[in-house]
Order: sequence, then structure tokens, then C-alpha cells
Amino acid sequence: MSDIKGKGRQKAALLQTPRRPIAPQPPYRGNPVRVGPYTVLAAGTRYLQTADLDKADVLVPLTGCDELTFGQLYELTAAEQPSKITALAPGKTYKVLVGKLPDFGGVPDNWEPFLRQQVIPLLQAGTTLLGFCMASQGRTGTFLASLIAILEPEVEDPIAAVRERHCEHAVETALQAAAIFAIKGMPVPERYR
Repeated sequence: MSDIKGKGRQKAALLQTPRRPIAPQPPYRGNPVRVGPYTVLAAGTRYLQTADLDKADVLVPLTGCDELTFGQLYELTAAEQPSKITALAPGKTYKVLVGKLPDFGGVPDNWEPFLRQQVIPLLQAGTTLLGFCMASQGRTGTFLASLIAILEPEVEDPIAAVRERHCEHAVETALQAAAIFAIKGMPVPERYR
């Protein structure tokens, strides 16, 4: 009898043990993610609906937009619908800052200047950004972790941070990890190679 009571107390103690927070789960339709003192909305086109685009002042597609130039800010309507992103609503104009990255690839050579000179000034101005790729994992995770690397230099592992704050599968490739840790001026930890 005392053995049964002892197991019950052990189980109760386990239930009270604080656990690591679980990252948000899909669907990602503009979920808020803290990066430094700012909040960026994160999404995946597989989940996004046209109405979700209204949550942001500027869209930052990390996918599609094959016909648009990386790093350029556009004002677009549904008549100018970029390829492979959520449909723009008719009658509306959207600001679109193109941050397209290759799926399961790395980042362009001007990635860090793009973040420092275009993305961060928008955040500093109070602009709400919606960053998105197809599933809100690899490219969106790279975008968010890169911002964490810049805006939160005290964070030792930006990938672990974004996996906790946004998606447990964020940042999918060694090339993406290398780009994030290059911003910090650090070698890529073995676990991400």
C-alpha cells in the first residue's frame, strides 16, 4: 500500500515540474514573434488567407515573387499579383518588401545589409511586418533568427530562440544556420551542421 502512495507522490511531483515552453503549432497565419524590442508576424502561405494580409503594414515574402527583385519595396494590387504567394485582395494596395530566399537553401550575400538597412528601420518606425514562406519554417525561421542575432546579441543561440518562440522546425538547413551564426560572427555549432 505504501508503495502505491509513493508512486502517486512521484507522479504528482512530475506534473508540477516546470517544462520548457512548447513552440506555437500550425496554422501560422500571422503569429506574433518577439525579436528584440519588436514583434514580427510570421506565417506560411499554406495557411495564410487573404484577410490575414490586413494584419500587416508591409508584407515580407520569403518565397515566390520570382518576377520581383530582392530587397525592393513595391506597392502592389491584385492586378499585379506576385507569383506563389497568398492572393492579394482586389481593390487594395499592399506594400511588399521582397526578401525571397531559395527553399532549403541559404541567403544572398546582401542578407545582413537587407535586414539592417531595410527591415530593422521599418520595425524602428513602428511598421508591422508579416514575414512568410511556404510553411513558416525554414525561410521564415531564418528571417526571424537572423533578426534575433542582430537585435538580441546576448542570445547565444538564435535558432534555439526562434524554435521556442515560433516553430520547433524553424531553420531547416546548414546553410541557413551558417548565415545566422555569421551575423553573430560565430562558427556554426556542431548540432546545426
